[in-house]
Amino acid sequence: MISFAKTDVGKARDMNQDYYYIPEAGSKLELYILADGMGRI
Repeated sequence: MISFAKTDVGKARDMNQDYYYIPEAGSKLELYILADGMGRI
């Protein structure tokens, strides 16, 4: 499987609050994590 992730700081923040995890190729771990940063303005 080919996987990728891309994040963007957006227009309201100075710091990117997005996080992701993709296991290394060949890893037996089948876990993909995406956390969308939704801090207060």
